[in-house]
Amino acid sequence: MNEGLDGLEYSTQAQAARFILYQGLNEINLIVEDIDREYIYETIFKRMLGDQYNISTIFAAGGKPAVKDRYYEFGKETNGIQNFYIVDGDFDRYIHQSDMIRDPYFIYLKTYNIESYFLDKNACEQFAKGYIKCLDNVVKEKISFDSWKEQIVSESSKLFLCYCFVQKFYPKVETISRSSFLFIDDKTGFERTGAYQKYWNDEILALDADAQNKIDKIDTIYKSINGNDYFNLICGKFLLDSLCTYLRNIFKKTFKRDDLIWHLINHFDISKLDYVKNAILNVSAS
Repeated sequence: MNEGLDGLEYSTQAQAARFILYQGLNEINLIVEDIDREYIYETIFKRMLGDQYNISTIFAAGGKPAVKDRYYEFGKETNGIQNFYIVDGDFDRYIHQSDMIRDPYFIYLKTYNIESYFLDKNACEQFAKGYIKCLDNVVKEKISFDSWKEQIVSESSKLFLCYCFVQKFYPKVETISRSSFLFIDDKTGFERTGAYQKYWNDEILALDADAQNKIDKIDTIYKSINGNDYFNLICGKFLLDSLCTYLRNIFKKTFKRDDLIWHLINHFDISKLDYVKNAILNVSAS
């Protein structure tokens, strides 16, 4: 069962019933994956769309398959209200292209997931300033956000290429749901020494002796879409774990991970999601 925002528990079927029940509250309907995170999407879409639409509730389906189910059930509009379905990019563009829904009402994020957009340099520096208590130029130097991002993306790209390979060829084997800290050092926020090589030797090669060739083909597909920047390949939640650990090491004091994330949600550059905004506006205007 999935717990709703009002404390009630909804099954996936009940979520669909709730979608019908709440008709008339919105000028457009937004259907997303994550139950219990509707407040995050509300905050993001209000920042994105401003007062252009009245959006009184966000509909969370409970995962991408459930969003697809809602799409096939309710389609492009319900009672004259347009329905927009927003899902994570995940690895779909690289290993599940044929399963992707091609419809302007069904929007795949370009990044791995919505959390990827929270990883914003200026927002991170604003958060850090309250802990470091220095002028902006000192904060920028101490945080060195670009260097952190470049290093962790480079270090984790090989891991996420493996995860992508496993999801394609061995989908029942655990990947993204594994703890980030099997790979991330819990003191530095960067790669744990020897962790990837152990994963490669003990798990990937045990699955498939031809893994490298298959991964190389996935890598070629990824680069044909994104170039040599692997940021879109890596789960934003994983990167947030790295960033949180990295900042605690710099601050030499702890803070709540949720406080960092909430700050980032409210201050990341919302223009990064202009392609989602434009997709909604273009369809609505047609």
